[in-house]
Amino acid sequence: MSLVEYVLIGHFRLALVAGILFAAGLLASVPVARYRLSALEWLPLRLMRLVMRLMGRAPALARMAIVIWLFNSSAMFVYMASGFLAAFPMIFAFWTGLNIGLMVAHAGGDGAPLFAEFARPDAGQWLPSKQLTAVCGAAVLLLELPCFFYALGMGMGLATHVQQAGARYAVALTPRASAYVCIIVPALLVSAVAESIAIRGAAGSARRGGS
Repeated sequence: MSLVEYVLIGHFRLALVAGILFAAGLLASVPVARYRLSALEWLPLRLMRLVMRLMGRAPALARMAIVIWLFNSSAMFVYMASGFLAAFPMIFAFWTGLNIGLMVAHAGGDGAPLFAEFARPDAGQWLPSKQLTAVCGAAVLLLELPCFFYALGMGMGLATHVQQAGARYAVALTPRASAYVCIIVPALLVSAVAESIAIRGAAGSARRGGS
């Protein structure tokens, strides 16, 4: 079995479970954002501000892409490697859906001025067209979310091998880490580039609209 088959076929059902838990987290973010449950909002908002600080004001596309790529690649690997207990990848799937929902809500609500100030490109920076922005936004959804679901699926499979089959953790993690590095990390790089262009395009449209 090739690495692609190992990931896409061997972990399809578990990736689907991760997707369902992620969707449940997204739904749960709606009442949390509406009723301003600060205890649950604290961490995702701090993460959003951390990423903004790492990128800097009016960041270059390359810097945005590198920050997004390193952040996503590191976080997803940790989520996958947490599979020494079955509950952990499942919790991370739900928790990430909740956090993303809250960050989107704030980026489009009371956090919009902060986001716009961070992402607004300088006058001399390249602005992608609306069509390219839309294509890149769709590419992010088609790449980043499946990468996340399959990383969590491999984490759940890791838990099965360790807890039920009695495999050693390092032995069970090794093929998953190899597949992660060879398949998911490159896909996340492409996604990060597309996401950077989509962010630039969205911020550029806001600048044009405000000028």
